[in-house]
Parts: sequence; structure tokens; C-alpha cells
Amino acid sequence: MSVTVEDLMRLPSLRQAKVIGGSGGMRRVVSSISVLESTKPEILVNELFPDARSGYSGGELVITGFINCTDDVEMQCENVRRLIEGGEVGLVLYYVGVYLPRVDQRLIDMADENDFVLICMPEGKSNLRYGELITDVTECIYQDKSSASLVSDILDRMSSAPRSQQTVATALRMLCMELGCSIVLGSMDGVLLELATWPSELEDTVRKGLEPYLPFPFERGSVRCQFMPDAVAYCQTIRSDSGERYQLALIRVGMPLEKGELEQAADTLRICINIWGRQSGTDAVNELVRAILQDEPLRMRRLAGIFHIDIASIHELWLFCGTDAGKVKKHMKEYCELMRQYADTVFGAVFEGMPVMCLSTPHSLRETEKVMMGMIADMRAVWPDAVIVRCCGLNNTTDCRRAYLTVLDALEDVRNIFPDRCLVLQGELEFAAECRKLIDGGEDAAMRSLAPLTALQSDSESGDLLETVCTYLLDCDGSVTKTAGKLFLHRNTIKYRLQRITDMLGHHPAKMPEMMGLYRSAAVYRLLVASKET
Repeated sequence: MSVTVEDLMRLPSLRQAKVIGGSGGMRRVVSSISVLESTKPEILVNELFPDARSGYSGGELVITGFINCTDDVEMQCENVRRLIEGGEVGLVLYYVGVYLPRVDQRLIDMADENDFVLICMPEGKSNLRYGELITDVTECIYQDKSSASLVSDILDRMSSAPRSQQTVATALRMLCMELGCSIVLGSMDGVLLELATWPSELEDTVRKGLEPYLPFPFERGSVRCQFMPDAVAYCQTIRSDSGERYQLALIRVGMPLEKGELEQAADTLRICINIWGRQSGTDAVNELVRAILQDEPLRMRRLAGIFHIDIASIHELWLFCGTDAGKVKKHMKEYCELMRQYADTVFGAVFEGMPVMCLSTPHSLRETEKVMMGMIADMRAVWPDAVIVRCCGLNNTTDCRRAYLTVLDALEDVRNIFPDRCLVLQGELEFAAECRKLIDGGEDAAMRSLAPLTALQSDSESGDLLETVCTYLLDCDGSVTKTAGKLFLHRNTIKYRLQRITDMLGHHPAKMPEMMGLYRSAAVYRLLVASKET
């Protein structure tokens, strides 16, 4: 849902109204509209916002004429203060110059200080009707809800709520109001953790009625509610990123819940548990990494706002492959802290079993490589085949998603082409993907890609020559010394073989641009050999 106060000011019933305070809150999202004409501010606490257990819904636009306290400015201010504390977005003042003599400056100052939008309807008019505004706003919100994402709506409202109200109970209450049903969050062993009921006066009924049925005997499904006539309970198990499992039940009377509504409710609660539950901040960042790698821009922006992270600054993705995600996760905070010395934005989490780090472009390549090699040394002491994949030069989060998918598709081929690499760069992934595409193009395409090596295969020592040229190009960066060490041969032997290869090819293996085709042929050759071995 994305209806803001600014959007509502375009409605017919508000076109002649004026914003007289709190203009900084014009972009806040409005969830509903209500009327307030109380005289005692404590009623707002005891009745509307009773305690932390009930959470807080927030996001309402409130209508009032202060009819019962038109001459008591202190009481007007106290009511506004309670509305601000309750997370409401603004107040629409009716009958100014009719019943309410004027809008006191103290109300305007309070609205400005808290970005609480104060709207004044046309002054001196007694023929205004609350119902006209209520109808317009309700219709606008209803139309928006039909196409909006429930997850994004709740995240947006949670991120703008007072910090003290950013809790799972608050999220539960918001969901309750959005879906028009009671919501239960319980542990797997039957402990009732959070409860929000619709309507709110049913809390005792639902709480007492639930006790004999917890924990629910199934992880997913629906069942007739025994303690509420005509109600159905929809149950689903959710799992936080820390591994904890919870039972979620939505109880609705009348119109059934759609599958999509249940799935969005479960997704919303899972995210809110990760971010505002008892888990650590590291666990909560998992949701942001998930949004980036699934390329979900709206959710990404909401989460980035919560964590105060500049998503546009992310230009690199590091993936720790061939490791135990659970154990590497324990070191992720340490790795992130280390890299914050060399990059402005750094955060990491585990996504689909793979440790991932997102960061802005590091200040120093030399220092970055030094840090990465230290990380690799730590990991390879435990997991000999561990590698770090570094995808850099990413322009946006869509590139991040694309790079992640490339790693999934091409990493195995990279390992076969460059078996000794402990640090894999994005260019090597893309190169491996191109080689795989050549092979998948059919036998003719594969043979054409091997053409530069054909001359070597006719020699009686073809096996030695092929091994030498592949090692020289793919493993040793064209170094005779490294090639000799890799093959456990004397340098003169390598020089002899390279001369034989030069004579047979008609050019030195390292001569450009001929080397480009030879390099690709060597990579394809290794992939074909690996596929035969498997």
C-alpha cells in the first residue's frame, strides 16, 4: 500500500483544505481514517493504545473538530501528543471559525516538530461533513490495496514508526487491521507469543478459546474454529533466519482468506521476526541480502531505509563457496568489520546456504587482495576446496542478481578450467559460461572451438604438449618458471615443449591476438575432459 497524505490532498473533499503544519510528513503512508472527539487524553492510552502487548497499528489520518474542548488548548495539545505517540500520520481539523475559534500556534509548532501533518478544512463553513472525507479516503485506500504488496506496506509503515514501537507485536497488529482477521503467533511447543484480534474486543475470547488447541497439530492447512461461529483458522509454519520455527494462524469470520494473503502474511511476519525479533542484527540483514539477490526493488528500499544503507553504493558481491555456511556465518561479522577499513559500505549474510558479502568499491586494490587472501587462508585451513568469488564493477542490484546467478551456473566449470584458483573473479565466471555455451552448441561447435589445438594432437607427444600449453596459459599466466613448478619438470623441459608448440602452431602460445583463441580452446578442452571423467 502506498497512499500518502500528499496523495489524499488531491481528493475532492480535501482540495480546498490547507496544510498548516507538519509538512515534513506529507509522504507518510496512510492506512486508515478515523474520528476523534474525546475530552480526556488518557482515553487514547487506555482505550486506543492500551499496552505494548497489543502492539500499535499506526498510520491513521484522524478527523476532529475538538468539539468537546474548543476552548481548552492544553487538552487539544495533549490529544495531538497522544496521537503522535500512537504513530498516527496527521489530523484534519473541521469547523475552524465555527466551533473551534482558531488553530493555536502551539498545535502548529508541535505538528512541525514531529512531521505530524495538520490539515485545516475551509474555515467558517458549517456545512462540512466528516462522511465525505471518510468515503473519499476509504475508497482511495481500498483501490490501492487491491494492487499493493502487503509485505512492502507493512515494512514501510514499520520503518516510519517510532523506534519503541518497532516490534513483532506492532507488525501483527498492522496485519490484523489490513486483513480484517485475528492473528496468532505461537511457538512450536504451544506457547502463545503474540496475539492481535479483529475486532480488538475479541482478545479474551480468542485467547481463552485457543488454549486447548495449541500447538496446532499440523504445519499448514485450514480448519473450522471451534470457539468462534463461522470462523476458519488458516495455519502455516514460518522459519526465521536463525532457524527458529513458529506457528502462524489467521482466524477470519465470513469471507475466506486467499492463498496469496496467507503467503504474504507469513512472509511479512518472517521478515519482521528477523528484523525486530530477538535475533541479532546480522540475522536481520539477511532480509536485505535476500531482497538484493532476488532483485526486489521495493522491498530492498524499505529494508535499506531501516538499516540506513545506501544501496546505490553497492558495486561488489563476494561469495564464499565450498564452505560450511553456518560456520562461516559466525565469522561474517569479523570479515565485514575488517573490510570496513577499506570500503564505505559493507554488510554480509547467508543467502540460500551461501555466505555473501555486499560492499562498495574498496579504496585500495592491494589491501583488498591482501585481506581476501587472509580470508581464503583461514577457510582453506578447514575446507581445502574453499574459494572466494569476487564480482566487481556492478552498476546496480540487478547486476548483483545476475552475478549471483552466474556464480550458480558457472562455478563448477570455473573449477574445472582453473582448478587451482582460490580467488575467482567475475570475468572468469563469464569466460567459463561462454565456453560452456560453445560446448552446448553441439559437437560441431565444440570441435570448431578446439581447432587451435588440432595441430598439437597429431604429434606423438600430444598428451604432454596439451598438458603443457593448458598449464602455461590457464594456470601459470604464461610463466615458464611457474609451469615447470606446477608440472614438476625442469625449466629447460618446459622451454623445449613451448618451442615444439610454437613450431606446430606457427606462433608462440603467448602471442596476441592468436593467444585468445588458443586460451579458449584450452579451456574448452579441460571442460570436455572433465565431462568424460564424470
